[in-house]
Amino acid sequence: MPFFRWDEMKRKHLAAPSDSEGSIIIGEHVTLNRSVAAPGKLGRPHSHGCEQLIHVESGAAWFRLGDEVRTVTAGDIIHIPIGTEHEFKNTGNEEFIYLSFKNKSEDWPPPTATMD
Repeated sequence: MPFFRWDEMKRKHLAAPSDSEGSIIIGEHVTLNRSVAAPGKLGRPHSHGCEQLIHVESGAAWFRLGDEVRTVTAGDIIHIPIGTEHEFKNTGNEEFIYLSFKNKSEDWPPPTATMD
């Protein structure tokens, strides 16, 4: 099916390093997931065998990318090169919602990440 709506997709835990829940669309070469982290929830330090772009839809989070640290908010875009360690913590009082674009690799998507 080529058309999707986030609000019609099931949210679930997609990857072990993160407390976020989300939905994923898995294409032939790329994936797109929309993830939601409640206040105080974490994305623990991890890296991927793929490049990643994150677009922050809403909320605020402390974000570390390699040695750089900053607070990210709605409208920010984060480019994460292959193998670069990153992590986040929702530091706000509302959900931290973000879109994550990744190319497929040996470690992404994880086996638990299925389109429902």
